[in-house]
Amino acid sequence: DYDISYTVWYSTSSGTSTEPPSGASTMSGITGTLATLSRLTQGTTYYIWVAAISSVGEGSFSTRVSKRTYKAPAQVEKVDLVSISCVQSALWVFWLAPSSERPIQNYEIEYRSLIRSTDWNRLLPNP
Repeated sequence: DYDISYTVWYSTSSGTSTEPPSGASTMSGITGTLATLSRLTQGTTYYIWVAAISSVGEGSFSTRVSKRTYKAPAQVEKVDLVSISCVQSALWVFWLAPSSERPIQNYEIEYRSLIRSTDWNRLLPNP
């Protein structure tokens, strides 16, 4: 049995399909098969390689993969309200998701009584 860890190389330069360029950033000592690369530049393509390491040595690099990070919108996009249905003590609110290259992480819903209040309340999502 060998203890295996992994090293991830990443760069904005493409290197070759099986080898990162010199100067690529690294994340080493990863013991599982998941790594989070953070503090990346928005709207930038990153090239990524992985290699396994054991007491025998370092394995060859994986084939390069690439992924472009999302670019944050200049402002939060408007949601188009489609309909509201009501019954005695509930409202069903339906809307269309905005079209965006960036996936929606969540929605914030605020409401208030038009009769009794000018204060807005925030509806918390179900856990």
